[in-house]
Amino acid sequence: MQVIVTVTTPPGRKEPVSTSAVIPVQDSPASDRDPAAARAEYQQGWPVVLSRYCDDMARGVPDADGETWVALLHRPGPAAPEGAALFEDPRFEEHLAFLIRMRDAGYLVAAGSLSDAPGEGMTILRLPGAGQLDRATELATKEDSSVAGGFFRVTVRPWRVALQSPALGR
Repeated sequence: MQVIVTVTTPPGRKEPVSTSAVIPVQDSPASDRDPAAARAEYQQGWPVVLSRYCDDMARGVPDADGETWVALLHRPGPAAPEGAALFEDPRFEEHLAFLIRMRDAGYLVAAGSLSDAPGEGMTILRLPGAGQLDRATELATKEDSSVAGGFFRVTVRPWRVALQSPALGR
């Protein structure tokens, strides 16, 4: 299932308006799933379909190879300095040390700052095994002392990878 949320500010309005669309996407070929069961699920209504989607996301549904992918969205925390001084602060090195540990453990896919949001960044982790969202959350919130100490705040988002470059390897 794919959920698309669009936020726009119509001409003449000061407040943005959001709209959403829910698009059911079958994850596997038709031969792998009973069409009658899928139809019965949808006939129960969107609350049931969305509830199943939310349950899957809360469990950190792994990709086809049984891995759990997460996106860590970092932003300045309550203990962070204002402006560009963030990257010069010695506590930033605690975050870099966390990223190096994730790389050495084989979990780090990519990390970096977001160029359109000063002081914010994103990290992609790939953990072996299904259902590792709790472990990824523990790593991001407790093992990263820059987050545990309030220098950064982190949002841990399960990421369902649909396509990747063969260059990334396995």
